[in-house]
Amino acid sequence: MTNKMNLIQRSLMDATRKMHSRRHSIMLLFLFCFVSLQGQQTDISVRVFPSSWYNKYFEPGFEGGGICVAYHPILSKVLRLNVSAEYSFLRTRNEVLLGFGINKTIWQAERFRVSMEANLLNGIDLYRPAPLYAGGIEGVGRFDFYLTRKLTLFMGIGVRYLVCPGYKSYGVWRYSSWPVMLGVRF
Repeated sequence: MTNKMNLIQRSLMDATRKMHSRRHSIMLLFLFCFVSLQGQQTDISVRVFPSSWYNKYFEPGFEGGGICVAYHPILSKVLRLNVSAEYSFLRTRNEVLLGFGINKTIWQAERFRVSMEANLLNGIDLYRPAPLYAGGIEGVGRFDFYLTRKLTLFMGIGVRYLVCPGYKSYGVWRYSSWPVMLGVRF
């Protein structure tokens, strides 16, 4: 009798798992279709980082460069989300940052678009022996030029403030830079 009960209980649990798995798949498919219908765009950009401040000291110079991949689901005619991943090679460190923010169109014509973007950045500085947390904020002004309906060239300049609290006892742990970017959106 207990074997039959265990068998029935297991089959009910398996059926419940499959049902939950299907429900999650259907929800993800619906979300993907909804976002696809609204529109989305992906871009790749190369960035350079002229710098200005380190730990309260003014020291202009060249910080480094990086590459960024971003995904922009369109929320409305003037608002887009910004989800990005960036790898940067800087003076004394390498960083991997994930960004989440919003992009607002300020002006748009047939082949041009001017927008402002604000991002919250979280990631790691790839130090040895262990990576350290890095986080910050970024504001960027962008100018987009539409080559075709799906292909856009863009450039931008902004301001960025990052901190790496775990590096405080070693040296430069907070810094600001002026990211300059050039990229393509498709």
